[in-house]
Amino acid sequence: MAYIPIFANRMKISYTVPLVFIGSLFYFIGVPINWPNPFWKHEWVKVITEIIVIISLMGAGLKIGMRYGLHHWKNPLRLIHTSMLLYMLGIYLIAYFGLKFDNASSILLAAVCAPTDPVLASDLQLQEDELGSERNTGMRYLLTAEAGINDGLAFPFVFLAILVSKSGSFEGMDFSKWIGFYFFYKIIAGILVGAILGFLYSLSIKKINPRHEKKVLSGFVGIALAFLAFALAELLHSYGFLAAFFAGLLAQYHNHTDEKDHDKSEILVFNEESEKFLIVLWTLLFGGFLASGILNHSNGLGIGVALFLVLILRPVCGRIGLIGTDFTEKKKWAIGFFGIKGVGSFFYLAYALNESQFSNEKELYAIVSLLVLTSILIHGLTGPRVVDYFKKNNPG
Repeated sequence: MAYIPIFANRMKISYTVPLVFIGSLFYFIGVPINWPNPFWKHEWVKVITEIIVIISLMGAGLKIGMRYGLHHWKNPLRLIHTSMLLYMLGIYLIAYFGLKFDNASSILLAAVCAPTDPVLASDLQLQEDELGSERNTGMRYLLTAEAGINDGLAFPFVFLAILVSKSGSFEGMDFSKWIGFYFFYKIIAGILVGAILGFLYSLSIKKINPRHEKKVLSGFVGIALAFLAFALAELLHSYGFLAAFFAGLLAQYHNHTDEKDHDKSEILVFNEESEKFLIVLWTLLFGGFLASGILNHSNGLGIGVALFLVLILRPVCGRIGLIGTDFTEKKKWAIGFFGIKGVGSFFYLAYALNESQFSNEKELYAIVSLLVLTSILIHGLTGPRVVDYFKKNNPG
């Protein structure tokens, strides 16, 4: 955790790249871990990835805070309502007509591969040294905001895949329930739970005696707030990921409205360190997972699909979504290119496979693994250099 990021920074690569290879090495030398054969239990994958994503979304919310007005949110929302929908449609068509998946598996592949991962994209998101009075409204901000809110559109389609799988066809499912409950209710309730909890936490800081402020701003409180928001949202059958993000977003509401430089160094650093620790563990396990034989369930077509999704489909969809924005042409393509895939995709996949039976289960796992590996390698080798380029030539 201490030295690999330093080494990776000097090499201008993401620290997750060497970790994947180290994880594969662990498998080949026989490190005594209960390696999958070829899968881990879906319930365990779901819980472990869920924990990591919750912490990461809280961090994304804290980094953005309430320093951005509604007009600032228009650009990241373009990546959701336009780019992400186009991307899902493209993946569905590829899966259904190219890979010959059934409807349920095609929808699931589209839903799990579409969101930008809030965990592995953290290297390209807003950083601690950018949290002063100057607002970053460029690439880092867009990727942070997109990763925070894209769950709101991805998860309903995961449920759509589950419902189609259980009903056996589109004709057999209740679309009005999907639109009303799984889409609108779950999204709105999740946002409200997180926003209200974050606002109340922020209000408590404003009202509390300054002598006790350090205690309520301690690092562990941020983690607790994230899980509390997630748990309350889940109890109300809404989307806990959205609640965790919006709780982080409003956790410093009153400092922002008072135009104070929000003191969240300890709470954010603890969150980031916890997230990084879990990313290291997950990436090592992912490397071993790849080496254990999961990729044997795919072929050259699967590799081609993964490369196409990362190198062509996502950049094109991202560029279309940013039509009409003020970014330079290079930055539009860069933002579109960095739709990083990772931990979140495995959560959605494990969640769906734990809830219902899908006919293409092994192929789904193999293609998602290929996509995440491709994303780690391509984005991990290019991301730091692209960020440095825009810092020198076009900040933001």
